[in-house]
Amino acid sequence: MATTKLFLIAGIPATGKTTYGNDLAAQFRFAHHDIEHAATINRLLINPMAFIEELKQHSKHIVATWGFNPEHQASVSAVLEFKKSGFRMIWLDGNRPAALRKFIRRGTVPEICFYLQMYRIEVTGIIDTIKPIVINPLTHKNSSSQLPLFLKKSINLTRNARPPAKQALGLRAPALLTPLVPSLKTDRAVGS
Repeated sequence: MATTKLFLIAGIPATGKTTYGNDLAAQFRFAHHDIEHAATINRLLINPMAFIEELKQHSKHIVATWGFNPEHQASVSAVLEFKKSGFRMIWLDGNRPAALRKFIRRGTVPEICFYLQMYRIEVTGIIDTIKPIVINPLTHKNSSSQLPLFLKKSINLTRNARPPAKQALGLRAPALLTPLVPSLKTDRAVGS
């Protein structure tokens, strides 16, 4: 019997959240729910528990992607409800200057939005709150056009109904990188 796979992918801007959700849908038949759309956010925030249960009724394997505002308490509560409902929290983070360059190239919203979201992430300590698995998709070995190795291994391991071993997947809790805003420094380690 196949194990249900549930992921919520969040993280810093321009790290490929939606792209990975689309890849999981195309390659592994996940139902991808991009929470960025206003109508979807509104439905979720009205009743997170009911929204999540509805998602789970329609598909066995689900990936939700969301660059939520960590200063918005209702959004944070909804993220924690995903976690409580069995979703694995994935946080995409890493080479922040590379993410900024991608964000600028994308050109969909003003650059200041990137800095504002980075500020919110740092001042709220959201990573410590949601305790995700942190993945750096912006390395020279793994471009954002490929599924992160963790997701591939997690899918393969759960397909075989074996629980993933943290050491086997290399999931040590990496320290946050110094953010682009010089006045914001952190020495926090990210838990998984």
